[in-house]
Amino acid sequence: GGINAEYGPVDILRRGGVDVTVVSLQDVLEPVVGRNGISITPDCLVGELPSDSLYDLVWLPGGLKAAEAFGASQFIRDYFHRHNEAGKLVAAICASPAVAFNTFKLNPGKKLTCYPALAVRLDGNYNYSTDQVVVDGNMITSQGPGTAFPFGFQLLESLEGKETADKIAADMLYKR
Repeated sequence: GGINAEYGPVDILRRGGVDVTVVSLQDVLEPVVGRNGISITPDCLVGELPSDSLYDLVWLPGGLKAAEAFGASQFIRDYFHRHNEAGKLVAAICASPAVAFNTFKLNPGKKLTCYPALAVRLDGNYNYSTDQVVVDGNMITSQGPGTAFPFGFQLLESLEGKETADKIAADMLYKR
């Protein structure tokens, strides 16, 4: 189960005019029940994505089980590497930077953050930061459920600019 709060950036991005596709690793297109029983309805299955498509941003929510499932998916690994090599934004929150990105060996040596208790799983492959959100080149990472809003606004700013992110934050009564 993923952490439902970490899907908050989907709302922020959509409010900012970003076309967001929520993808499921499951075999059938049905709501995915998160760790606290809240369902998220994906737009499509991972197998329905064209393997040669490129998005401006690909990102992984967290939750240890979800991060482990992402890390075990060869498709997700290849997808993230292809986006990274194309200079597209790659992002993850909570357990996913420590588990999935580390498993993928995505951008070793770069600065990142993750759920603090999982920093030991980085195996020295990254420059760990205790910041809530870390941007290092095209890679954006965040710590967990409580940092989902700052993470979402950073994603929006990276895609649509600071002015758009600040406007949406103000509309949502969120102080950046």
